[in-house]
Amino acid sequence: MNLEMTFNNSVMEYILNKLAALGLLVFIMCIYIILGTEFDLYEFTESISNIKVWGLICGYALVMTVLIDLVRYKWREVTYKTSILLHCLAGFIVFFPFMGINLFSLIAGSVGALCAFIYAFSYYFFEKKKQLVWISLLVFPLLLCIRLFDFTIKEDWTEEKTKSSFSAEFERFNGKNEIPISLKKGDVVTSYISFDQMNEGGYGYHILDNNGKLVEMKELEELEDTYGEYRDIDTNVIQFNAEKAGIYILIVTGDNLKGKIDVKWEID
Repeated sequence: MNLEMTFNNSVMEYILNKLAALGLLVFIMCIYIILGTEFDLYEFTESISNIKVWGLICGYALVMTVLIDLVRYKWREVTYKTSILLHCLAGFIVFFPFMGINLFSLIAGSVGALCAFIYAFSYYFFEKKKQLVWISLLVFPLLLCIRLFDFTIKEDWTEEKTKSSFSAEFERFNGKNEIPISLKKGDVVTSYISFDQMNEGGYGYHILDNNGKLVEMKELEELEDTYGEYRDIDTNVIQFNAEKAGIYILIVTGDNLKGKIDVKWEID
């Protein structure tokens, strides 16, 4: 009984240490991201909101570290330094099957090797500092909570809405604004999105279906005569099909933008 409890405790400790090391790696990556965005909380939350990408990163790290441990304990004893080198190798080669051998894959592989080194070092660190394991594990629920907040900034924002249009003027827009469009299955939507830019801020747009997935859209080169007044400003004409009925969300984004946004749409 005592032997079984000891084994279970060892397994649990092993799992917690692996997750804590992963939490520390994710925390360091988040620090890099928020520094890269110059503390733009909206851009930061958008960067960490892609659960699939983070799931692939974390899943690959856990699978490879377990395989390396199996090599260490089942087949061949390796030293601490060799184990770290194996982790770095795993982080380095993962990009080559998808990107081939080129400059970009070498750069990505170098970043992957650095992340793998941080992960391997963190695991050995937590083996020595067990009291810090639970602090590192707080990273995951903390990130899940942060991504639920919308850090969009709208200063002096005034907007007008109709059933087929949306417009807004503002002194500063940093983040996103959602425009819901109710559609039936098979509807074809043509949207005219105009940005009247009064500073050097950036902007963009995309469309989500009622499941939160990106909708494929195509750019139309020619403007209809009806919307000829938009020829003097940056206007994008896009078209997409509603594959199923529901509320579709047209999202316009701003990066410290000042000016005006006009959106019109037609449903056929």
